[in-house]
Amino acid sequence: VTFVSNSNFNRDKGAPYVDVICVNSYFSWYHDPGHLEVIQIQLNTQFEDWYKKYQKPIIQSEYGADVVPGLHSDPPMMFTEEYQKIVLQEYHAVFDRKRKEYVVGELIWNFADFMTAQSTTRVVGNKKGIFSRQRQPKTGAFILRDRYWKLANETRRLPLAARYP
Repeated sequence: VTFVSNSNFNRDKGAPYVDVICVNSYFSWYHDPGHLEVIQIQLNTQFEDWYKKYQKPIIQSEYGADVVPGLHSDPPMMFTEEYQKIVLQEYHAVFDRKRKEYVVGELIWNFADFMTAQSTTRVVGNKKGIFSRQRQPKTGAFILRDRYWKLANETRRLPLAARYP
C-alpha cells in the first residue's frame, strides 16, 4: 500500500500507514531553479530524512525538468535539452547509490508533453515529457533508454538476444 507524498517528511500524516513511501521532488526546478549543483545534496538529504524516520522502501514518484524541444544552450540553461540531461544524470547518480539500500523505484514526470491551462508559469503546456506532444524524442528519452537497458541488463533476466549493446 502506498500513496504519493508532496509533504515534508516531518509533517506527513500518511507515511506511518503505508508499505512504500512515494515522494515527488523537483530539485533545481521548482526548488533552487537553475542550480544543478544542489540536486545530489538535496535528493540524498530527502531520501535520508524519509528513511531515518520511517524505515520503509522509497520510490521517487516524480522528478524532471521542462524542456522546449530543440532548445540548446552551453552552459545549460533551464528549458534546454542540456539542462534536462544534467537533471536526469544527477538524479540517477543518487538513485544508483540509494537503490543498494532502500530506493526501490523511480518514475520520471512525464512520458510526453501535454497541454495545461494558460498561466504565467507554463509556456503552451507542461514540457517535462521526454517526448514532445508530437511524440518526438528529446535528449532525455535517449538518456532513459540507455539507463533502463543498463538496469535491465544488470538483473541478468533478459534473454541474450534482447540485451542492449
